Amino acid sequence: MCCIFSLPCHWAGIKELFPEIYEAFRQDEIRLGFTLDNKKNLDEYVGSAESCVYRGDPKALHQLVTGQFSPADIYQDGKWKFPAGAFKGSDGGPC
Repeated sequence: MCCIFSLPCHWAGIKELFPEIYEAFRQDEIRLGFTLDNKKNLDEYVGSAESCVYRGDPKALHQLVTGQFSPADIYQDGKWKFPAGAFKGSDGGPC
């Protein structure tokens, strides 16, 4: 979920859904004296970016946050539906 090349909207989504992971990255920047961005710390990089979290699929959002999936969630009968943001390019996600 975390990539040093993520856009501010992705980091805002990580901060929203997984604040403890976001905070760990912030603390690593402080501890290492090195930022992911070469000009800004993580909070400055994210700034006021809007989170890219897609709320149109509550079940998928629950699965993302909890990591709970059933076999029925993985094996699909019939036509498979692409997830939000699939094949959107370098922006990724539903952003």
